[in-house]
Amino acid sequence: MSVPQMPTPSRLVWRDSVDSTNDEARRLIANGSAADLLVVVASLQTKGRGRRGRTWISPEGNLHCSVLIGIDGRLGQAAQLGFAAAAALVDSLSLALPLTRLRAKWPNDVMAETGGGWKKCAGMLLEPVGSQWLILGLGVDVAAAPPAEGMNHPAVSLAELGYRGDSMGVLEGFMAAFIPAVTLWRDQGFTPIRQSWLDRSRGLGEPCVVRLETETLTGTFTGLDEEGALILDQPGQGLRRILAGDVFFPPV
Repeated sequence: MSVPQMPTPSRLVWRDSVDSTNDEARRLIANGSAADLLVVVASLQTKGRGRRGRTWISPEGNLHCSVLIGIDGRLGQAAQLGFAAAAALVDSLSLALPLTRLRAKWPNDVMAETGGGWKKCAGMLLEPVGSQWLILGLGVDVAAAPPAEGMNHPAVSLAELGYRGDSMGVLEGFMAAFIPAVTLWRDQGFTPIRQSWLDRSRGLGEPCVVRLETETLTGTFTGLDEEGALILDQPGQGLRRILAGDVFFPPV
């Protein structure tokens, strides 16, 4: 496996196997080894997790990593970095797979258009630690996609889409796009990040279904608000802000 050329000021911490790269990043914070834009990468995760405590299947050959980001007390805005990361990943994967259409799906997935419809190829998990650090966990199905059973969305690997590189190549491309996005967020806030994400979004202006903990909503995905909430236009009911939920776009 190639060693990625990490763009300055990022650096890499490699682990052969961990429970979770997010948990390893948390341990680095606890023991004083944290650094801004430090990336923890593992060949294998034994207890990878996604949003809402879901299991993230983490076979060797896929990318499992966590990026430590200093947020300087901006805890209330830290989740905005998930949109920056999704847009950066869409851009970097689009360079690696120029014949594949890739889009960001709210809140933190990346989807690829295939002959069998849109399928998920990457996801993220954001976990703040205090008011100074955000851990951005990133999983990309580079070599293999998980089985469909029990999944909210069908998945596809980059290899199935024609990618012939390895997971470190994916990481190198992502960080090259993500670091400038972090700088932009720090300098100009969410406005340019929000527009960048919307320009790469899946389903903007289309009918969708949103599953919440206690109800299921239907409407049209009309955009993001200034805090990153999904704006759902419900027929006869007006606009509703969605802060957390699972979004589905019915086939046309």
